[in-house]
Amino acid sequence: MFQLIENECAKLRRCQILLVGLVAMALCPVAQYGAQLIVNPEIRDPDFDMIRLFANVIWGNTQVFLPISLVMTGGWMIDRENTDDTMKNLLAVPVPYRRLLAGKLAATALLALAFGLYSVLATVFTGMLAGLPGLTPALLFSRGAQTVAASLTVFLVCMPMILIFGQIRGAYLGGSILTFFLGYCILFFKGGFLLSAYPFSAALVLAGFDMVEFNGATQTPSVPLALLGMAAVLALTAAVLRFSRPLSRPVRRKKRAGRHGLSTIPPCGD
Repeated sequence: MFQLIENECAKLRRCQILLVGLVAMALCPVAQYGAQLIVNPEIRDPDFDMIRLFANVIWGNTQVFLPISLVMTGGWMIDRENTDDTMKNLLAVPVPYRRLLAGKLAATALLALAFGLYSVLATVFTGMLAGLPGLTPALLFSRGAQTVAASLTVFLVCMPMILIFGQIRGAYLGGSILTFFLGYCILFFKGGFLLSAYPFSAALVLAGFDMVEFNGATQTPSVPLALLGMAAVLALTAAVLRFSRPLSRPVRRKKRAGRHGLSTIPPCGD
């Protein structure tokens, strides 16, 4: 498994789609701070500081940037083996297909961790350039840990989408758009069962994000319901992984000249 993860991480160095995630993580704090500058003075937050910037970044990452980046990159890691016609070489190695997919998911988990750390650095850098107050070692540790935790919980939510759309040839871009829509829907859940159990909401709740203060939730989220929602995602991931099969390819039959003319013979193994 470690060799599979190492190989996938090496492939990411040649992945141009990875630049989309890196740019998105860097633009998120810039966009969140810029939104404060362009809104009307009447609704502008006069107390906007590093604490609020981190909260906005965690919300923006969960709602938009991380779902798109993780599903696009993780789906590409699976899809490229079929589009580049390298899956048949991988299947010749005594590694089960499901284990191969699990290795790609593990590599995407490391990417989510890297995105979280990168987002923390980008947020601190943006806040320092903007001259926002409130940056202390305690804040950096607490909000930085929360940002990384949210990145990992969002990855857990995205796992079924990565597996499903990564195995549909050329569909990982459409999957990232659908995941963005699903992440955006957390804006509408301010109470009831879905406030806690909806997977993207559960990702924020389990990361310790204050939904009442930031999202305007009408009630305090329930951690047990959030765990239930995340358990449903993990069960769906396990089911998709269990029933995943390599894409079948049409068998090409070769023609060769025989004693009585051209005859069609199957390749070896048919």
